[in-house]
Amino acid sequence: MFELPDYFLADWPPPVAEAPAWLDEELDDLPEEPWTDSDALATSVCGPAGVGQLANLLQVDPAGLSADETVTFAQQVKRVSAFVAGFEARALAGVQERLVGHFEAEKAARAESASGFVTAEMLASAELAAALRLSPRAMDIQLEHAADLAGPMRPLRDALEAGSLSAGHVSAIARELTRLPLAGDGDRVAEYAAQCARILAIVIPYAETHTARQAARKTRTLVLAADPRGADERRQDAAKREHGVWLTPTENGSCEVTAVLPLAHGVAVMDAITTLAKDPRFETADGCITAGQRRVAAFTTLVLGDPGSVATITGPVTEAKVRASVSVLVPLSTLTGTDPAAAGGSIAGEPVTADTIRDLLADADPSSTLRKLVTDAAGCIIDAGRARYAISDLQRHLLALRDGTCRFPGCTRPAENCEIDHAVPYDSGGGTDLESLGPLCKQPRRPWYSPRPSHQLKTHGGWHITTSRRSGACTWRSPLGRVYHHEPPDPRPPDPVAQVSAAPVSGSVPF
Repeated sequence: MFELPDYFLADWPPPVAEAPAWLDEELDDLPEEPWTDSDALATSVCGPAGVGQLANLLQVDPAGLSADETVTFAQQVKRVSAFVAGFEARALAGVQERLVGHFEAEKAARAESASGFVTAEMLASAELAAALRLSPRAMDIQLEHAADLAGPMRPLRDALEAGSLSAGHVSAIARELTRLPLAGDGDRVAEYAAQCARILAIVIPYAETHTARQAARKTRTLVLAADPRGADERRQDAAKREHGVWLTPTENGSCEVTAVLPLAHGVAVMDAITTLAKDPRFETADGCITAGQRRVAAFTTLVLGDPGSVATITGPVTEAKVRASVSVLVPLSTLTGTDPAAAGGSIAGEPVTADTIRDLLADADPSSTLRKLVTDAAGCIIDAGRARYAISDLQRHLLALRDGTCRFPGCTRPAENCEIDHAVPYDSGGGTDLESLGPLCKQPRRPWYSPRPSHQLKTHGGWHITTSRRSGACTWRSPLGRVYHHEPPDPRPPDPVAQVSAAPVSGSVPF
């Protein structure tokens, strides 16, 4: 057995100075305070995410916390959950590597060809799927995700293990990163990792204060800016492979009709359905009570005319078809072609390429309604198409495009389906302008969901907007005194050079 030389141990252990007698007496006189739930929670907040944090949280009884502390407790539990998800991804990547090495060694020992019908990767996945009681497809997806987090998307796993992003955030972001042009190219892994690192340097800080859906949209916008030509090619491939309409029977005599179609067409269809369903002259059959049932009746009427279950009212149906519109926000440089690097614009808040917008504007039917909103280099709208709407309609439309969704923290209900509300009540001096106004939802998204109407929370629930800006950004204060910030997405497409490549990649690739 190896032993250290004596000169290493001469002064070990180091001498410890004795505490003075007066200090011992002082400490003996101090009262012993019990360890409270608040103390355990405070220790968890100060420490890193991990096993130690979980040990502290296990000592906490939410009944012993204040109302504000229970919210902090929920946040810390979420951090632990993220750490566990990151650890699971790390473990799966290591287990897969070990199993693949084992099965490759066995095949080599038996002098079997490595290019056979059954690879070591397939054997590893099958073994894990059986052991973890997962389907082979589900296991393949988890292993691929774990490999991405161990390789080109390593910053996402680091954020998971640090507890700063949830597993839902990471999955949503990773799904969008697989659309980058070099994804899956085994010969250019380092370049793909560099692409991911540049985008994640922007997305991860953003995702720490936004929902998973908002983070996915941010990532999608940056991926499109990094590869607009590839996005157009994927759009054309999707039209050939994915577009279609399907019917799937469900329980109780119902069914699901699924349609995959161009974004602009889908927006127009939903606009017509929503317009007809809300029309007070549109009479539906008995039993169409909820908003969802009225939309189903409107959809059926628009497609079939009068199937027998809906009264024949031609006026609202015709008007709904005529009024159906698509909002296209496009920079002036995209229309003129003066900026070859322009990434495009957006349709109903979703980022699209310049070619998509030009094709839409060129092929639009003369009877259709396209709301073309042109922005300058600063993102300000300088043209709103033909002035065919009253100023109140245009103002509401600009607010919907500016905010995209309800401006309550974390709410993703489309702004078109919200009410316009004053940040400062009108009777208290609030102005009817872009600085004060913003969309807030009133009705639940689905009739079976628990309603959380943001407008009522602000008016009657103790929530307050403390600041509101012309850009749509606002600051909320909750009944517990907590402060939350809402920042609407930038309507301008990101510059593919200045924004996506601005974040330098330090050192080598992150794995």
